Amino acid sequence: MSVPGRRPPRRSAMAEEELISKKEVLELTGISYGQFYRWKREGLIPESWFIRKSTFTGQETFLPKQKILERIEKIKALKDTKSLEEIAQLLSPELKDRHFEREEVLGLGWLSKEVLEYYETIRRESGPFSFRELIFLAVIETLRTSELEPEELNLVILTLLSSDFAKLQAKEFAWTLAVARKELPGSFALTERKPHLSFCALFSQECLFDPQTRLVAKVELNKILEDVKLKLGAL
Repeated sequence: MSVPGRRPPRRSAMAEEELISKKEVLELTGISYGQFYRWKREGLIPESWFIRKSTFTGQETFLPKQKILERIEKIKALKDTKSLEEIAQLLSPELKDRHFEREEVLGLGWLSKEVLEYYETIRRESGPFSFRELIFLAVIETLRTSELEPEELNLVILTLLSSDFAKLQAKEFAWTLAVARKELPGSFALTERKPHLSFCALFSQECLFDPQTRLVAKVELNKILEDVKLKLGAL
């Protein structure tokens, strides 16, 4: 029963990120205070990740736990073979003006032929592929093992193709792509698959869905972008 004047509860598509203190980061990773802030000055660690919070001991700096630990491991893995400037270029979300032939894309080793062929049926071309499209292919590859239906994968591709890629790369935003389903009210089905509406959303902050909407898949585009750049840098 609904209560007048009150809205129904809404469900968040993104759980609140777990934070870790700067002190714990240094202890867990074994890097020094000076090294940590040098990496920050060089742009290897985004300024937006640093969060000031009040604690019982005063003001402390916290960071997104998973993101910062993954980032430091990547920096440590690259720092012996690449300069900090080169690492920053790999980790930065700037668009690279490069195109890839079909054979080159398949030769990368982390993209399946099935995904590439599927994308080509939507694109209606077989190459060359831009760096932007390489990111989109990586998203599809990530979603390949999810429970998405073919029509929903099409929605993902069409949403990405119609997006502003420059905005998706902006440092100050953390973009998420989500696919959700909403059952049609009053619908009746003889099969287990109930009639529903599917939709795909791109958002940079919290996105709220009503209680009847179920989140089916979610991908962090910034992480995909970073991973692809690192893989290309290893070629």
